Amino acid sequence: MKSHDNIPVKLLDWYKYNKQEMPWRDDKNIYHIWLSEIMLQQTQIATVIPYYTKWLKKLPTIHAVANATEDEVLKLWEGLGYYSRALNFHNACKTIIKLYDGNVPKEKNEFLALKGVGKYIDAAVRSIGYNDVVPTIDGNVNRVISRLLCLNKPPQKEYNKIYDFLINIIDFEYPGDFNQAMMDLGRNICKPKNPSCKRCPISSNCLAYGRGKIEEYP
Repeated sequence: MKSHDNIPVKLLDWYKYNKQEMPWRDDKNIYHIWLSEIMLQQTQIATVIPYYTKWLKKLPTIHAVANATEDEVLKLWEGLGYYSRALNFHNACKTIIKLYDGNVPKEKNEFLALKGVGKYIDAAVRSIGYNDVVPTIDGNVNRVISRLLCLNKPPQKEYNKIYDFLINIIDFEYPGDFNQAMMDLGRNICKPKNPSCKRCPISSNCLAYGRGKIEEYP
Protein backbone atom coordinates (compact mmCIF):
# COMPACT_ATOMS: atom_id res chain seq x y z
CA MET A 1 0.00 0.00 0.00
CA LYS A 2 1.23 3.49 -0.84
CA SER A 3 2.19 5.85 1.97
CA HIS A 4 -0.49 8.33 2.92
CA ASP A 5 1.69 10.58 5.09
CA ASN A 6 1.77 13.33 2.46
CA ILE A 7 -1.99 13.53 1.92
CA PRO A 8 -2.67 16.39 4.39
CA VAL A 9 -0.05 18.65 2.79
CA LYS A 10 -1.23 17.90 -0.74
CA LEU A 11 -4.86 18.35 0.20
CA LEU A 12 -4.40 21.63 2.08
CA ASP A 13 -2.23 23.09 -0.70
CA TRP A 14 -4.91 22.18 -3.23
CA TYR A 15 -7.65 23.60 -1.01
CA LYS A 16 -5.78 26.88 -0.56
CA TYR A 17 -5.70 27.55 -4.30
CA ASN A 18 -9.06 26.01 -5.21
CA LYS A 19 -11.24 27.16 -2.33
CA GLN A 20 -14.82 27.72 -3.47
CA GLU A 21 -16.33 31.11 -2.76
CA MET A 22 -19.13 30.67 -0.24
CA PRO A 23 -20.46 33.27 2.22
CA TRP A 24 -19.72 31.00 5.20
CA ARG A 25 -16.16 30.09 4.23
CA ASP A 26 -13.54 31.48 6.63
CA ASP A 27 -16.36 32.62 8.93
CA LYS A 28 -15.75 31.38 12.48
CA ASN A 29 -19.18 32.35 13.79
CA ILE A 30 -20.52 29.06 15.15
CA TYR A 31 -24.12 29.97 14.41
CA HIS A 32 -23.25 30.71 10.77
CA ILE A 33 -21.27 27.48 10.40
CA TRP A 34 -24.04 25.41 11.94
CA LEU A 35 -26.74 27.05 9.81
CA SER A 36 -24.76 26.49 6.60
CA GLU A 37 -24.19 22.82 7.40
CA ILE A 38 -27.89 22.29 8.16
CA MET A 39 -28.88 23.93 4.88
CA LEU A 40 -26.27 22.01 2.87
CA GLN A 41 -27.65 18.62 3.89
CA GLN A 42 -29.00 17.06 0.69
CA THR A 43 -28.96 20.46 -1.06
CA GLN A 44 -26.61 21.96 -3.67
CA ILE A 45 -24.35 24.88 -2.69
CA ALA A 46 -25.72 27.17 -5.42
CA THR A 47 -29.24 26.61 -4.11
CA VAL A 48 -28.26 27.23 -0.49
CA ILE A 49 -26.39 30.54 -0.87
CA PRO A 50 -29.41 32.85 -1.44
CA TYR A 51 -31.40 31.11 1.32
CA TYR A 52 -28.46 31.42 3.73
CA THR A 53 -28.05 35.13 2.97
CA LYS A 54 -31.78 35.84 3.31
CA TRP A 55 -32.03 33.86 6.54
CA LEU A 56 -29.22 35.80 8.24
CA LYS A 57 -30.73 39.12 7.23
CA LYS A 58 -33.97 38.15 8.95
CA LEU A 59 -32.54 36.06 11.81
CA PRO A 60 -28.98 37.28 12.50
CA THR A 61 -28.54 35.46 15.83
CA ILE A 62 -29.54 32.29 17.65
CA HIS A 63 -31.73 34.45 19.88
CA ALA A 64 -33.57 35.70 16.80
CA VAL A 65 -34.20 32.15 15.61
CA ALA A 66 -35.44 31.06 19.03
CA ASN A 67 -37.80 34.04 19.22
CA ALA A 68 -39.19 33.54 15.71
CA THR A 69 -42.46 31.73 15.18
CA GLU A 70 -42.59 28.36 13.47
CA ASP A 71 -44.39 29.99 10.54
CA GLU A 72 -41.62 32.58 10.16
CA VAL A 73 -38.96 29.87 10.17
CA LEU A 74 -40.80 27.75 7.61
CA LYS A 75 -41.40 30.77 5.37
CA LEU A 76 -37.67 31.50 5.23
CA TRP A 77 -37.02 27.83 4.46
CA GLU A 78 -39.72 27.62 1.81
CA GLY A 79 -38.34 25.99 -1.34
CA LEU A 80 -35.34 24.29 0.31
CA GLY A 81 -37.29 21.13 1.09
CA TYR A 82 -36.73 18.64 3.94
CA TYR A 83 -38.58 21.01 6.28
CA SER A 84 -37.77 18.92 9.33
CA ARG A 85 -34.27 20.45 9.14
CA ALA A 86 -35.72 23.92 9.78
CA LEU A 87 -38.02 22.75 12.55
CA ASN A 88 -35.22 20.83 14.28
CA PHE A 89 -32.91 23.84 14.01
CA HIS A 90 -35.62 26.08 15.48
CA ASN A 91 -36.07 23.63 18.36
CA ALA A 92 -32.31 23.38 18.95
CA CYS A 93 -31.90 27.17 19.08
CA LYS A 94 -34.65 27.37 21.71
CA THR A 95 -32.84 24.71 23.75
CA ILE A 96 -29.58 26.66 23.52
CA ILE A 97 -31.28 29.80 24.85
CA LYS A 98 -32.88 27.83 27.67
CA LEU A 99 -29.92 25.68 28.74
CA TYR A 100 -26.76 27.40 27.49
CA ASP A 101 -27.51 31.12 27.66
CA GLY A 102 -27.49 31.40 23.86
CA ASN A 103 -24.06 29.82 23.37
CA VAL A 104 -23.61 26.72 21.21
CA PRO A 105 -22.22 24.10 23.62
CA LYS A 106 -18.63 23.06 22.98
CA GLU A 107 -18.99 19.73 24.74
CA LYS A 108 -19.64 16.99 22.21
CA ASN A 109 -22.42 15.14 24.03
CA GLU A 110 -24.30 18.37 24.74
CA PHE A 111 -24.17 19.48 21.12
CA LEU A 112 -25.14 16.03 19.84
CA ALA A 113 -28.14 16.03 22.16
CA LEU A 114 -29.65 18.99 20.29
CA LYS A 115 -32.45 18.15 17.87
CA GLY A 116 -31.20 17.60 14.33
CA VAL A 117 -27.51 17.33 15.26
CA GLY A 118 -25.95 14.05 14.15
CA LYS A 119 -22.38 12.82 13.78
CA TYR A 120 -21.75 14.74 10.58
CA ILE A 121 -23.10 18.11 11.78
CA ASP A 122 -21.28 17.69 15.09
CA ALA A 123 -17.94 16.97 13.41
CA ALA A 124 -18.29 19.73 10.81
CA VAL A 125 -19.25 22.45 13.30
CA ARG A 126 -16.67 21.51 15.92
CA SER A 127 -13.77 21.07 13.48
CA ILE A 128 -14.47 24.27 11.53
CA GLY A 129 -15.64 26.44 14.42
CA TYR A 130 -13.65 25.14 17.38
CA ASN A 131 -10.68 23.53 15.59
CA ASP A 132 -11.50 20.17 17.18
CA VAL A 133 -9.65 17.27 15.58
CA VAL A 134 -12.55 15.17 14.36
CA PRO A 135 -13.16 14.01 10.76
CA THR A 136 -16.35 14.77 8.88
CA ILE A 137 -17.76 11.84 6.93
CA ASP A 138 -20.42 12.40 4.28
CA GLY A 139 -21.17 10.76 0.95
CA ASN A 140 -18.41 12.66 -0.81
CA VAL A 141 -15.79 11.71 1.77
CA ASN A 142 -16.95 8.08 1.76
CA ARG A 143 -16.41 7.97 -2.00
CA VAL A 144 -12.92 9.49 -1.81
CA ILE A 145 -11.72 7.09 0.88
CA SER A 146 -13.39 4.05 -0.72
CA ARG A 147 -11.41 4.74 -3.89
CA LEU A 148 -8.24 5.72 -2.08
CA LEU A 149 -8.15 2.43 -0.17
CA CYS A 150 -10.10 0.22 -2.61
CA LEU A 151 -12.68 -0.71 0.01
CA ASN A 152 -14.82 -3.52 -1.35
CA LYS A 153 -17.78 -3.22 1.03
CA PRO A 154 -20.38 -0.41 0.90
CA PRO A 155 -19.18 2.69 2.86
CA GLN A 156 -21.83 2.26 5.56
CA LYS A 157 -20.27 -1.11 6.39
CA GLU A 158 -16.77 0.39 6.40
CA TYR A 159 -17.49 3.35 8.70
CA ASN A 160 -14.97 2.37 11.37
CA LYS A 161 -12.25 1.76 8.80
CA ILE A 162 -12.93 5.09 7.08
CA TYR A 163 -13.04 6.96 10.41
CA ASP A 164 -9.80 5.35 11.64
CA PHE A 165 -8.05 6.20 8.39
CA LEU A 166 -9.17 9.83 8.51
CA ILE A 167 -8.33 10.38 12.18
CA ASN A 168 -4.81 9.18 11.41
CA ILE A 169 -4.23 11.57 8.50
CA ILE A 170 -6.29 14.63 9.51
CA ASP A 171 -4.25 17.81 9.90
CA PHE A 172 -4.11 18.58 13.63
CA GLU A 173 -3.42 22.28 13.08
CA TYR A 174 -6.15 22.87 10.50
CA PRO A 175 -8.75 20.11 10.96
CA GLY A 176 -11.59 22.29 9.64
CA ASP A 177 -9.74 23.13 6.44
CA PHE A 178 -8.77 19.48 6.03
CA ASN A 179 -12.40 18.38 6.35
CA GLN A 180 -13.64 21.04 3.94
CA ALA A 181 -10.89 20.12 1.47
CA MET A 182 -11.86 16.45 1.62
CA MET A 183 -15.52 17.30 1.01
CA ASP A 184 -14.68 19.69 -1.84
CA LEU A 185 -12.48 17.02 -3.40
CA GLY A 186 -15.35 14.55 -3.43
CA ARG A 187 -17.85 17.13 -4.65
CA ASN A 188 -15.77 18.64 -7.45
CA ILE A 189 -13.08 16.13 -8.45
CA CYS A 190 -13.81 12.62 -7.18
CA LYS A 191 -17.33 12.57 -8.60
CA PRO A 192 -19.49 9.43 -8.78
CA LYS A 193 -19.21 9.39 -12.58
CA ASN A 194 -16.42 10.71 -14.78
CA PRO A 195 -14.13 11.79 -11.92
CA SER A 196 -11.34 14.25 -12.83
CA CYS A 197 -8.50 12.06 -11.63
CA LYS A 198 -5.82 13.99 -13.53
CA ARG A 199 -6.75 17.09 -11.53
CA CYS A 200 -6.80 15.25 -8.21
CA PRO A 201 -4.01 16.30 -5.81
CA ILE A 202 -3.86 12.84 -4.21
CA SER A 203 -4.27 10.61 -7.27
CA SER A 204 -0.77 9.17 -6.73
CA ASN A 205 -1.99 7.87 -3.36
CA CYS A 206 -5.17 6.35 -4.78
CA LEU A 207 -5.21 2.57 -5.15
CA ALA A 208 -8.29 2.55 -7.39
CA TYR A 209 -6.70 5.07 -9.77
CA GLY A 210 -3.44 3.14 -9.81
CA ARG A 211 -5.29 -0.04 -10.71
CA GLY A 212 -7.45 1.65 -13.33
CA LYS A 213 -10.62 0.74 -11.45
CA ILE A 214 -11.77 4.12 -10.17
CA GLU A 215 -15.41 3.78 -11.26
CA GLU A 216 -15.74 0.39 -9.55
CA TYR A 217 -15.65 2.09 -6.15
CA PRO A 218 -17.44 2.49 -3.86
